[in-house]
Amino acid sequence: MRNPVHPTRRGTTAAPAGELTIPAGRHPVPTQTRLHTRRIPVKMYVAALLLLPALVVAGFMSAGLWATTGKTVTSATAQAGTGSGEGEGSAVAPAAPADVKGSMTLQQVLDAFPSVTAAQLLAQFNAPPSTPASTQLKDLVESSDGMDIPALRTWLETHTAG
Repeated sequence: MRNPVHPTRRGTTAAPAGELTIPAGRHPVPTQTRLHTRRIPVKMYVAALLLLPALVVAGFMSAGLWATTGKTVTSATAQAGTGSGEGEGSAVAPAAPADVKGSMTLQQVLDAFPSVTAAQLLAQFNAPPSTPASTQLKDLVESSDGMDIPALRTWLETHTAG
C-alpha cells in the first residue's frame, strides 16, 4: 500500500509543463489562480445597452452613412391651418403662380397676388360670392365644373403678368 506522507518516486516525478499536477495527500486542494471574476453592476449593464445603439447611430452619421432629411414632423392641424379663415395657417404664401397648391386658402392666394380680387377668383371656380376666405382651393376644385389647380396657375400667370 502506498504511503500518502512519503510518496513514491513515481509520484514525485516532474510533469510536463502542459499538464496539471495534483498535489500529493489525501485531500488535494487545487491552487487558486490570481484572476478574480467580478460581477458587472446592473446599472452599468443597462447603461451599456442604452448607450451602445446611440453610439452606433452617431458613428454612422459622422461617417456619412446615415443621413437625415432635416424635415420636422408637424401636427395635422398645423398643416391644414387654424381654420379661422384669415390665412393664419402654417403654409407659406406662394411667391409665384407655380407655387400655388390645393391646400392653400383663398385668403393666402389673395394675399400673395394683390392684383386678383376675391370676386374674380370665386368666378373662376363658379363659387358663390358668400364663400369664406378660409376655404381651401382643393375644396373649390371639387365643387367646380372644370377648374383645377394647374388651370388656376395658368389663369394667375395671365392676370398677374400685366
